[in-house]
Amino acid sequence: MPPGRKRDEDPPAQKAPATKAPARKSLAKKAPARKSPAERRASKRPARGYHHGDLKRALVDAGLSLLEEDGIDAVRVREAARRVGVSPAAPFRHFPSREDFLRAVALAGIERFELVSAAEVAAAPTPLLRFRALGLASVRFALQHPALFELLNSPALRADPEHARALVAAEDEARSRLQEMLEEARAQGELRPTDPIVIEVAGRAIVYGLARMFLDGHLPREGAMELAAAVLDVLGKGLAQGPPDA
Repeated sequence: MPPGRKRDEDPPAQKAPATKAPARKSLAKKAPARKSPAERRASKRPARGYHHGDLKRALVDAGLSLLEEDGIDAVRVREAARRVGVSPAAPFRHFPSREDFLRAVALAGIERFELVSAAEVAAAPTPLLRFRALGLASVRFALQHPALFELLNSPALRADPEHARALVAAEDEARSRLQEMLEEARAQGELRPTDPIVIEVAGRAIVYGLARMFLDGHLPREGAMELAAAVLDVLGKGLAQGPPDA
């Protein structure tokens, strides 16, 4: 066959560029797989979730975090839902209004205080010293959680007695425990013959007043607990039953 004809047929027989196809194929393998719309939505959700069936508790915990971070105005049902990772409408089955949500957060705050103060109160050897220990724990808790202190003392939470029943019941239970301490102290001869209700109110007033003065800047935060202890000791000395011949 003539040389010119052979040269004309050679290129189709060789097809050298065919080796590039595997390279394109390998590059395609390295490309990340595209996520579906559902996967993309899931990746944007907050990592903090909740256990199935415990949405109410998870929302309240989120509310406590919002309160600690930015104060009462930041405690919003929708923001709590966003943090938990549920739709904005999901919480309203548990909390029809923001006030209901705030009351639930306040109730959780009472539970938190009882938890952190229980060991300190239980360690006091006598009823009157337990009364003192509870007062000190209350001042310390207010200093550590000022926004929660403000929420717990907000009159607006108790404006609707029907919806505030659980919160009021928790507060009544706490006062009952105070009165039990004082009754026990009286039975053991620790107290002067004074009405236990008056003593309870005096103790609560001093504790609230101290916390308020520290938080409002009327008293310095430095050495706050030492000053609180000294003030409560003055109250205790005034309440304590003196010797028979005194």
